[in-house]
Amino acid sequence: MQWPARQEFERRAGRQQSWGVGLMAVSAALFLWLGYLLLIPFTVHHYNDEIACEAPVFYSGESTSYSEGAAGRCSAERDWPELLGVGFLAVPPAVVGAALFTSGSARRRASAHVFQVLETQNSEERARKKMTRPKL
Repeated sequence: MQWPARQEFERRAGRQQSWGVGLMAVSAALFLWLGYLLLIPFTVHHYNDEIACEAPVFYSGESTSYSEGAAGRCSAERDWPELLGVGFLAVPPAVVGAALFTSGSARRRASAHVFQVLETQNSEERARKKMTRPKL
């Protein structure tokens, strides 16, 4: 049987799956960081003052009693373009990681199927030769 070829094929498929998992982990970390930035209240240090700010998702300008300067400092600390940038940075590794993981999984399953078919053919040939062998 072609064990060295199969082992190399399996090794490459496993490496591909590992890269996919790694990239999806990077993407998950970026999404978790984005969730933290969007959902957790924070404080802004300004000279000797600490200003408590609401999370950007829950902030509504009319319901809070921020002074004009405090609201500006809070919104400057967690600016929407920065938050969207983190979200956009998380998407490509997720897509590429999912594609690599899926491709590696498909390669492993296809390899197992092909080698199972080859093994079945070889065992059928052995059985056929055994049956057609002349008896002494």
